[in-house]
Amino acid sequence: MKTLILLEIRSKVPHKSATQTMVSLKRSMTTRARSALPQFRVRVPATVVDSLRVLLYLSERAGPPFAKVVKIGETVEFSLGTTDSVVPAARQDDALDHLRRLFDLTATIPVQLSHRDMVALSGETYRLYIKANEENPGEPMAWRMHKALHRAVVEGRIANPPPATLSADDATAATDLFGSGDLTAAVNALPAGQHDGLEDRFGLLADWVLIRSRLNLTTDDRRRFLQLVGTASLDASWQLRRNSEGDYSPDPKAARFPAMETVTAGQPRQTITGLFDLWWTEAKALGRSQSTHDGYKNGIDRLVEFLEHDDAKRITADDALRFKDHCLKTVTPKTFRDADLPGLKSVFGWGLTNRKIAANTFATVTIKREKKIVVRSPGFTDEEAAAIFRHCLAYQHKPKENAKTAAAKRWGPLIAAYTSCRIAEALQLRKADVFEESGYSVMRFTPEAGSIKTGIYRLVPIHSHLIDLGFLIFVDESSDGPLFATGSYKRVFDFVRGVVTDPNVQPNHGWRHRLKTVARNLGLDPRVVDAIQGHAARTASDGYGDVSVVAMALVMDKILRYRSSTRKMPGPRKQPRRESVSER
Repeated sequence: MKTLILLEIRSKVPHKSATQTMVSLKRSMTTRARSALPQFRVRVPATVVDSLRVLLYLSERAGPPFAKVVKIGETVEFSLGTTDSVVPAARQDDALDHLRRLFDLTATIPVQLSHRDMVALSGETYRLYIKANEENPGEPMAWRMHKALHRAVVEGRIANPPPATLSADDATAATDLFGSGDLTAAVNALPAGQHDGLEDRFGLLADWVLIRSRLNLTTDDRRRFLQLVGTASLDASWQLRRNSEGDYSPDPKAARFPAMETVTAGQPRQTITGLFDLWWTEAKALGRSQSTHDGYKNGIDRLVEFLEHDDAKRITADDALRFKDHCLKTVTPKTFRDADLPGLKSVFGWGLTNRKIAANTFATVTIKREKKIVVRSPGFTDEEAAAIFRHCLAYQHKPKENAKTAAAKRWGPLIAAYTSCRIAEALQLRKADVFEESGYSVMRFTPEAGSIKTGIYRLVPIHSHLIDLGFLIFVDESSDGPLFATGSYKRVFDFVRGVVTDPNVQPNHGWRHRLKTVARNLGLDPRVVDAIQGHAARTASDGYGDVSVVAMALVMDKILRYRSSTRKMPGPRKQPRRESVSER
């Protein structure tokens, strides 16, 4: 997922010392009156910039192509363009990243580049044009007009051209300048070398490249770079015209640009966010889960916001300790101890090992684990289990509620009750994850559907009570894909918390503790119960052989049915039989 911000600076931005910290950007996502579209909003101190024109382009990896020109003053505000549940947050994060790059750039000193380096940089413009348009390039005539404007500006034949914004959408301006006849003849008829429209035409594109590379050019080098960007844009427009005519053969001119890796002027600084991205590339390849990425990323974002800069090499041991003190006031000790701190140690440790930074400033940061006060069993009581079942079975789909959200509230806790899965595992089940295996109906918990703590898939037989309650019918009538609404975890949490109000038991995790207790009462095989729950083998010998679906089904059959009335937890049968919270 990548956002491209192209900026044309319309006011003088004072250069600041290289030691000055990055401006703190206070961001929010809201909606405007009479609009359901989320809005990006970030406050920018007026001491940093006075006024900028910004073209924001998000690639298709963050939803459909999205471009918008916005102004930067005391705030940056624009519509995120969609009500999708995921895309606005991605666009907001990436837009913020680019704004941070811009404001970092205001603290740099202008540099001079070799001709070779500037040609390499201009190649980024060529590749951007192609990437943005080659899948659906549009009409050939639009690209003829677009490149006619490019050539006229590069050759100094016109003044005040419209800015190039990656799209061939300036046909009206081209027609006004060149008429509707032969474009080549019309451009050639204008005298060359009479006007300088390079900044107006190609300034946005040039600034995008420089901001991505964190480079601030001298005035003379910028003039030369604009000329190169114009030539690269013209080459790209030729290729896109051929694409629009059905010709996708390779463009020989694409190979004329030196590799970006040869440009060293913009590479001395290692960003914190960039270090995280490098760490994740390797961690993902080694099987780390998306939930680990998300948890660690939250800590990285908090660190950057706290430091008010994004330079990994500037962090000191004192900064690390100050950040710990800050977090203990702003997040829970558990969040810092179990998520933020392990993430920072891993990312910065990776950076040290891979020679991206000189020291891991978080290596010696510690936090004591508080002594946990236990006032009750972490598993649900008989009364709580019965209350949850009543609550789920009685739930009715609300008029404006998403049907898959309602389904999550009804079925999520019931699945967890009999499989003792983590509730997130239940809520990411897909229709394809329910099928028959070895003569039993099973559900598959797999990393392909979402986060699995162990990273290992497992099959779990479906309890007969779930089948009798209509779970298989619900699955059969569901559309392909996820059975439940994305992001319904918090809604299910709140739904169960409505009847299990004791803060000393987790509304969903209580099922995992309860099943262990039930299994011990019934004398069930611990290794099979562990396999059902997704727990690792406890000993080396437990790791030998497989726990089959048949073995799990035999155990599952001994787990008595829950009822919505309050009865005692199941245990060994005696004569006369003791009543329990469930029955066959």
